[in-house]
Amino acid sequence: MSLDRQESVRHDESKTSRDNTLAKLTQLPPNSASIKEASSGNSSKLVGDIKGRIAEPVVAAFIAGGVAGAVSRTIVSPLERLKILLQIQTVGREEYKLSIWKALVKIGKEEGWRGFMRGNGTNCIRIIPYSAVQFGSYNFYKRFAEPAPDAELSPVRRLICGGAAGITSVTITYPLDIVRTRLSIQSASFAALGQRDGSGKLPGMFSTMVLIYKTEGGILALYRGIIPTVAGVAPYVGLNFMTYESVRKYLTPDGDKTPSSLRKLLAGAISGAVAQTCTYPFDVLRRRFQINTMSGMGYQYASVWDAVKVIVAEEGTRGIDLDRHHVRSSHRKAPKSENVYLQVLVKLYRFLARRTDSNFNKVVLRRLFMSRINRPPVSLSRIASNVTDAHKGKTIVVIGSVTDDNRLLNVPKLSVAALRFTATARARIEKAGGETLTLDQLALRAPTGANTLLLRGPKNAREAVKHFGFGPHSHKASLFI
Repeated sequence: MSLDRQESVRHDESKTSRDNTLAKLTQLPPNSASIKEASSGNSSKLVGDIKGRIAEPVVAAFIAGGVAGAVSRTIVSPLERLKILLQIQTVGREEYKLSIWKALVKIGKEEGWRGFMRGNGTNCIRIIPYSAVQFGSYNFYKRFAEPAPDAELSPVRRLICGGAAGITSVTITYPLDIVRTRLSIQSASFAALGQRDGSGKLPGMFSTMVLIYKTEGGILALYRGIIPTVAGVAPYVGLNFMTYESVRKYLTPDGDKTPSSLRKLLAGAISGAVAQTCTYPFDVLRRRFQINTMSGMGYQYASVWDAVKVIVAEEGTRGIDLDRHHVRSSHRKAPKSENVYLQVLVKLYRFLARRTDSNFNKVVLRRLFMSRINRPPVSLSRIASNVTDAHKGKTIVVIGSVTDDNRLLNVPKLSVAALRFTATARARIEKAGGETLTLDQLALRAPTGANTLLLRGPKNAREAVKHFGFGPHSHKASLFI
């Protein structure tokens, strides 16, 4: 083949390739607008798919429940924290037994505006999955409880579905709930927590959770109090959903399937109030167990039933008296004295009174609460005059001081247990062959008060009572004798 023929072949091949390229270019859209339309169509289809998936009942309820829970908890965060502080009040703790307004003012003065939001971050982190799982699982369980697709559920079926949803949500998020309770308390002005350094940095959510895990028993510590919580949350959520659906039906006009936001808000408020009131005792038990091992605040309940008995015995059936909690009672429930030995004795006899059901221990505990005016001293002569032959061999118990009496020449052999002895009274009892016991030694010897004789001194024997008594003073002795 010659060079001219090769050149002509190359020219024909290049021309053919150019023609093919032009043919392909002519098949493309005339401008870039069509390309943009194609891409926008794909993106709108993707957005539509996402909206369709979000619009599914379970997913929509999951998202709506999470957002609603976070918003509602943030709005009522000051009252939520105050509720926790009131729930852990017990005998001897008076720091927050005030009216609601005074307690809120106290928090604001001591901790600033941050005090109202203490623990709210953890609560929002908890409440988003809690509410989301609760609403999502409720719609999930409804599918199995419906007698027919899209059929109306009866109140009993709503109660069952709501209870199952509540158990599911609280089990998943319970560690965050116990951390939220600890964060609400650790900055409060409880004497049991000791003096707090205002400049010191308090542990946060993660560090508190790690501390509980490492020092209080591992994963079980993060689920302390789950039993009363589950026992309360099942009826709470069940009643909440049942009441909400029933009330919303009455608030919805005829022919309207979607009531207004105001009607939904009213239905939610009524259902929440009914459910919270019915299950509030379980909520108190939950908070008490969540701080059962917290330093300075531990209640040391052995079980749920033990906690119920202790709260009823010490605080009454109402536990926290919401109507009269700021009214002063004349009956003491704890000693005013800060004497360490007296505080230890109170703990000892409070335990004995609870565990033995002995009236002797209950009387001793009540007298330990009394002021010194109501615990008058008992002299050796009074003890000797009250001990007869029938009482020989018994231990004489005095919740107060035992003093000497020079008028008593011969002291009989006695076994005396008292809160305090004067030096001469102790020496004379021991010289006569008797013994002097402290009240903690008495608890070891007679934990139920068996073989004892309980005595008390005359309350009105003081000289001041002769001049300053109740009622008109016409019968009182003159001050200028």
